[in-house]
Amino acid sequence: MNRAKILVVEDESEVAETLKMMLKKFGYNVIGCENRAEGAIQKAGELHPDIVLMDIELSGKMDGIQAADTIGKKYHIPVIYITAICDTKTLERVGASVPYGYILKPFKDVELRTVIEIALETIAKKV
Repeated sequence: MNRAKILVVEDESEVAETLKMMLKKFGYNVIGCENRAEGAIQKAGELHPDIVLMDIELSGKMDGIQAADTIGKKYHIPVIYITAICDTKTLERVGASVPYGYILKPFKDVELRTVIEIALETIAKKV
């Protein structure tokens, strides 16, 4: 069973709980949950997850794209975005942060698992 460590960054508590439930069902280890970008950066440094699932719209001074960019550059931890946003400007910003995946809300559990598994395979090939 895959025990990849995942940090969930989501400011909507219902969505965060749904994500945690799905991830545990798939056999992943949810090592933390954050609702602010600043907290996500700190937790990523403390917990060293294999992947961060990142919402884009977060409360606070930073959004999820800024947090993902910082996490990637500072800790070299891959990020998968989970968001309802798909406009051109946002996609350009997301692309610059070099994500390992992008899932649009609402999503199905098979979509979530597929993107995570592809990201994990990509990570394994880079090691």
